[in-house]
Amino acid sequence: MSDNEQEMAERLPFPENTAFAVDYPGYVMDTEKALCTIGGSEKLARNINEDVGMPIELRYRYKDPTSHPIKGEIVSTQNLLIKVTRRVKKSDRSVVDTSAKVMALIDKSVRFRTLADFQYIVNKSDPLAGISDALSNLDIDKIKQVGSSEAFDQKATATNNYVPAPFLDQYCLPVQLRTRFSVGTSKTGDEKTVDEEARERQPRSSNKPLFHGISIKYSDKTVPEGPTPEAREDRNNIPSHVLERVEAILAQQPVVSRNAMEILLPASECNGIKNSHVLPIFAYLMDKGPWRSCWIRFGYDPRKNPEARMYQILDMRMKSTKTPGSKLRNNRRGSGRVPATENQPLNAVSMHSVTYNEESARQRVGGIFQLLHIEIPLIKELVAYERGWRNSSCEESGWLQPSLLQLIRRKLRVIRKYYEDGAKDKADTFDVNYSELGKQIDGDREKEAEAEATDQLIAERERNAAEGPSQILHERLNARVDTLMPGF
Repeated sequence: MSDNEQEMAERLPFPENTAFAVDYPGYVMDTEKALCTIGGSEKLARNINEDVGMPIELRYRYKDPTSHPIKGEIVSTQNLLIKVTRRVKKSDRSVVDTSAKVMALIDKSVRFRTLADFQYIVNKSDPLAGISDALSNLDIDKIKQVGSSEAFDQKATATNNYVPAPFLDQYCLPVQLRTRFSVGTSKTGDEKTVDEEARERQPRSSNKPLFHGISIKYSDKTVPEGPTPEAREDRNNIPSHVLERVEAILAQQPVVSRNAMEILLPASECNGIKNSHVLPIFAYLMDKGPWRSCWIRFGYDPRKNPEARMYQILDMRMKSTKTPGSKLRNNRRGSGRVPATENQPLNAVSMHSVTYNEESARQRVGGIFQLLHIEIPLIKELVAYERGWRNSSCEESGWLQPSLLQLIRRKLRVIRKYYEDGAKDKADTFDVNYSELGKQIDGDREKEAEAEATDQLIAERERNAAEGPSQILHERLNARVDTLMPGF
């Protein structure tokens, strides 16, 4: 076999069992003690299953309340738990049979990537150690006994006790310093850094999964009726409950935005399989137009179905107002420091919200929403305004007249601003001038009629050109003969 040829490995079905892993920073000799250092198995399982957002604290001296913890975080992973079996024949020790089996998918992992701070060990006879132990165990009697004893009054002074070292891990994670070259120096084109040379020597990875989906243009005449052969083959490696879930979603709604699909079909319910690997089996994409960034069921053409106006998208993504001097806050999992999020837009996927309503506007939730999922009363009234519907679909505004779609976008921005500022009464009393809207729609209808006439003329010319000039000339001659010599 040549170097360019690669033998494909055997394709196996994806495991349906899930598990989580702990990247423990140390050699584990006793599993029970290792679990005690991270709070116990029950607390660990609760943090992982309920996603409470609290950091995982690792205390090597878990019985010492003054032990400073190393903070870890729970991250989503797509690793595999593989069981490797090694069998050695008794008759011939040189013959070794090794086999591997995929047992489960590791969808979550606990990682400890933060810096370990200095530790301060308190003397056991110190009354501060006694009261810290009592506070951690909520022992009220011991707290009263230690606090009222004469030994505590005599020893608990600044001169007789060591002062603990200050906390040094304010940022927890190492920060990369993006230094720049001095103004007086320059980098020549022949010089290469070590990272650049290593990147050139490193071969490109060929293990990246390929996208087997279909994407069409809005101008294409037909839509695909089924998946590609590669996507059909991928169907055998996806669990049945995932396939049934996707079929049920697309049967109820033939056009689903990517954001909505990530919420309706999260990776946690798909054994870590991404939507881009499952959806090409059932749906296709459209690169432009009012249904871009949407999964469309095979065989369904939204350009020919007027009810598809409810599946059109509105881009509600919002720009961040982060300033260079913004303050830092602790991460929700306690690892690292990130910019503060006051008045920062939230993502619809992270909020697990398919609909856009008053609460979404107040919380500044951004994303791509479909008209079907917008619950603002005025916007729903405008979408249902039949006078603003088109007779045919167009790439600019779909099944809605352009003036109506532009008005929906303007009104939605103003209403969102009212809700953000707490002016709910102004948002509820916001009205539409339908007489002015009607004039704009009449202008759109005239343009639509002109566009339809132009399309018919172009189609007729193309048809005549396909039939050939001789046929056209023959028909004209017959018509002229019938005019000059009726009854001949």
